[in-house]
Amino acid sequence: MSEDIWHFPRTNLAEQVIGMIDVGLANALIFFAPRRKGKTEFLLKDIQPFAAKKNIFTFYFSFLDAKKNIHDEFLLELSKFESALSIKNQSIKFLKKIKSITGEAGGIKAGLEFRDSEKSHTKMKEIFEKLSKKKRVLLLLDEIQALTKDANNESFIAGMRTALDMYKDSVKVIFTGSSRDGLRRMFSQANAPFFHFGQNLPFPDLDREFTDHLAELFYKVTRRKIDKNELWKIFQEFEKVPQLIRSLVERLALYPNISIQDAKNQLLEDIHSDRAFVEQWDKCSSLERLLLLHIGSGGTGIFSGEAQRILAVKLGVSRVTIPTIQSAIRMLQNKMLIGRNSERGIYFIEDPNFKSWLLEEKL
Repeated sequence: MSEDIWHFPRTNLAEQVIGMIDVGLANALIFFAPRRKGKTEFLLKDIQPFAAKKNIFTFYFSFLDAKKNIHDEFLLELSKFESALSIKNQSIKFLKKIKSITGEAGGIKAGLEFRDSEKSHTKMKEIFEKLSKKKRVLLLLDEIQALTKDANNESFIAGMRTALDMYKDSVKVIFTGSSRDGLRRMFSQANAPFFHFGQNLPFPDLDREFTDHLAELFYKVTRRKIDKNELWKIFQEFEKVPQLIRSLVERLALYPNISIQDAKNQLLEDIHSDRAFVEQWDKCSSLERLLLLHIGSGGTGIFSGEAQRILAVKLGVSRVTIPTIQSAIRMLQNKMLIGRNSERGIYFIEDPNFKSWLLEEKL
């Protein structure tokens, strides 16, 4: 991986995490943070290099990026990883069990179908057993909540839990997720497949040291200065989303004649014209859209009598019942557009960029 000059290392957090795994204090860790908060970058650019120093082999997989055959894609990539660690190619027997292969990915066929997909967890155990013999392995499983979108994944998730339990002494795992509800369905509910499986750790927001770092690096690259106070203020306005403030600084580097406020406005315009948000909006019902706007603008009491009355007026119907609202809320949660703070019982928009788009374009 080429060096990212804009990367701000979370060294202390990486040392804490690998330290817990290295001395056996944790077999599984779970990080939650909204999308675009830097979880993937942390796994790839902080955890992986630090783990390598401790002679821990790492495997990264994003369930959010997986295509149609999420089970098979994961198992194929995991098998390829295991094979790369072996002196002899152990994937030959594995490939003989494959019914068909479609698609090309980096010169290696990807997207496979097992003869008995319901028994994919058996194949997973076989791969995990081989991995357990390769010294120490750390699996970095990104956006794991994507598995909860489809009820057909239950057997696969159960198989993963079994395999991780069986080989936890040598195969460790870090899960990340950007949906509170998705992670709750996997880790927190009493009937969840990974109930009490790992330790939940907070994924902290970056502080002013991060924006100061960007300003100093910007000066080294361009010999131009950025007002550190203004950059920190805009970062807070962006709800401390690292991707956004980095994009702003990169834009300033490319276009030396624009001001920081102009760069900010251009960036917001790009977000608000994002076609993906339009498509998400178009797929929502009228009631779901009203609830998104209510939640995005900080509204509460969505099940109150007053809220029912307002919703009915806006929808042009005589009445909106609580079960109807509850059903719409569940749909928004299943689409991973909203989450719920379990402590305060307040709903929120999962993606801060989508929230910004809602407030700018639909209110």
